[in-house]
Amino acid sequence: MNLNQSARKLFPAFIQSTENLKPCRVFLSASDMKTRAVTRHAVADNPADAWNAALEKLKVAFGSKKLFILRADWVIETQSVTFEEFIRRVEKTRRNYFRHGLALDNFKIAFTESEINGNALLFKDGKEGSGNGIFRPDRFEEYCKIRFDCSFPVLEPSDFVEIFTTAGVFISEEEPKPLPINANGIAAGHRAISHLDSEIILNLARSGARYLARQVQPSGRFIYGHWPCFDKNVPNYNTLRHFSSIFAMLDVYSTYRMGEMKIGGAITRAIKYGVKNFIKYRTLPDGTEAAYVYEPDANEIKLGALGLMLIMLVKHAELMKTKKYYPLMESVARAIFTMQKTDGSFVHVLNANDFSVKEEFRIVYYDGEAIFGLMRLYSINHDELLLQASERAFKKFIDSDHWKNHDHWLSYSVNELTLYKPAREYFEFGINNFLGFLPFIYHRDTQFPTLLELMMAADSMLERMKTMPELADLLAKVPLEDFYSALEARAKNMMSGFFYPELAMFFKRPESIVGGFFIRHHGFRVRIDDVEHFLSGFVAYRRYLARRTHEPQPSEKLLNGKAEGTGLFNIQIGN
Repeated sequence: MNLNQSARKLFPAFIQSTENLKPCRVFLSASDMKTRAVTRHAVADNPADAWNAALEKLKVAFGSKKLFILRADWVIETQSVTFEEFIRRVEKTRRNYFRHGLALDNFKIAFTESEINGNALLFKDGKEGSGNGIFRPDRFEEYCKIRFDCSFPVLEPSDFVEIFTTAGVFISEEEPKPLPINANGIAAGHRAISHLDSEIILNLARSGARYLARQVQPSGRFIYGHWPCFDKNVPNYNTLRHFSSIFAMLDVYSTYRMGEMKIGGAITRAIKYGVKNFIKYRTLPDGTEAAYVYEPDANEIKLGALGLMLIMLVKHAELMKTKKYYPLMESVARAIFTMQKTDGSFVHVLNANDFSVKEEFRIVYYDGEAIFGLMRLYSINHDELLLQASERAFKKFIDSDHWKNHDHWLSYSVNELTLYKPAREYFEFGINNFLGFLPFIYHRDTQFPTLLELMMAADSMLERMKTMPELADLLAKVPLEDFYSALEARAKNMMSGFFYPELAMFFKRPESIVGGFFIRHHGFRVRIDDVEHFLSGFVAYRRYLARRTHEPQPSEKLLNGKAEGTGLFNIQIGN
C-alpha cells in the first residue's frame, strides 16, 4: 500500500464529512508502524484544497517509506483562550487527559491531541509533581523543529492561542475501508465503536495475549514494559507479575482455544523460567518442603507472588491436563501456611536469605492473592488444610472490615470460597466489597482495569446467589441495574486503553506497542501486568455478554454519583 493509493481511498470519506467546513483545517498523518507518524496540515476555504495542500506536504515529509496507515483529522470546534488560560487548564486536568489540540498564529503552527500525547508535550517524566498535566516548553521546542522546522514561538501570558477538537477517519492495511474516529469523550482519538459485542471482546483478548507472547524472550523472561513516548523499556522486574501475566495468557488460550504455537510456546518458556529462577526451597520442622517465590533483585519473598504462582499453575494443570507441577503447588501452599499467623492474618514480606520477617504489611492485594491461590489449589486436590487456612483468613478479613479496600483479589477469593463453603457471612463480605463502590466504578475516568475484574468475580457470585432462596434478603440489598450498569461502564471505558494502530502510530516505535493495553495517566505505559488485568477482565466480560438479556439502566442516584473511593480505598489511591 502506498500513500497515493491510500489517499485516493480515504478522500471520499473525508469530503463527505467536511463539505460544509469553511475554512477547512485538515491534518494528514502517515506511518509505517516502525517509526512515529509523520503529520502535516493545511488550511483552505474548501476541503479539497486543504486536503491537496496537506497531502503534498505529507508526500515530501513521508518519503519512500512503506505506508501501513493513513489518517485524516479535521477541526470541528475551536476556542480562543489566552496562553495563561491554556496552561491553567492543562494543570487542572489529569495527566494525558487534556483532549484538545493547540494552534498558534491562525493555525500556521498547530498540534493535534494525538501529536501532543505521542510526544509527551504535556506531562512530566517520573513520579514528580502532581498527577496533572504540565506545559513542557522544552518538548514543544523539540517537536516544533521536527514538525515545522522552526522554534516554538515565545508567548506572553496574555497572547491568544486556539484549542481545538477534531473528528477523523483512517485507512490501513488491516482496515482497507475508511473507518471513522471518535471526536469526543474518553474514546476520542480512536475508531468509533457503537456497542460492545462478543466478537470485539474476543479480538481484543486475542490481541492482548499475542502482545504478551511477544514480550516473552527466548529465555522465558518477559520484557517487563514500555514507555511508548520515548521507546524505553521499563527497567525493573516483578516476579508476582511474571506469574500473573502467564495466568492471563492461559486464560485467553483456554477460553478461546487459540491453539497458536507462538502463544503456547511463550507460556511454556515463561513457566520454566519462573520455576528455575524465582523459587527458593526450605525444609520445614516437620520434614516437609516449602517453596517460596522470591524476588532476586530485592532478595525478598512476597506473599502475593506465592498466591499468583498457585493461581497460574492450577490454571496450567487444568488446561494442559497435567499433574507435572502438583508437588510444587503443594510446596508453595505450605510456604503460604508458614506466613499465616494464628489470628488468620498474614505476614506480607520475608527476607529471602533467612526467611525472617521483613515487612508485616506492604499492600492490601497480597491477602486476596494468597487466599485465591489456596482456594484454586483446593479446587483440584480438596486438601482441607487449604480450606481451613482460607476460612481463618476470612474471619480476620470480616472482623477488620477488609472489604473497605474494594480489592479485586478479595472479590476473586470470596467468590472461590463460597463455591465450597457457601456461608452467609462470606456472601455478605463479597457484597460489601462492591456495594458502596458502584459510583466510583461507574464514573472513574481512568482505565483502572482491576475494577472490571472485581465486578466480574462479584457477578459470578451473584449469579449463584440468585439460585439460593435462603440468601434472597442479601441479594435484595444489591441494586442489580446499577451493578450491571457500573460493570458495563467499566468495560466501555477500558476499550479506550487499547493501542489501536490509529493511536499507536503517534508514538516513537508503534510496532512495539500496537495490540497491547496502556494506562493513559501513567504516560501511556504498557506493562505486562497492565495487559494482564485487561485480559482477565475481558475474558470474564465476554462470558457475561453471552448470557446478558437486556441493557441495564442506571438509576438517578448512580448517574449523579461521583468517582470517589470509600474508607480505606481513599488512602490506597492517595498513596
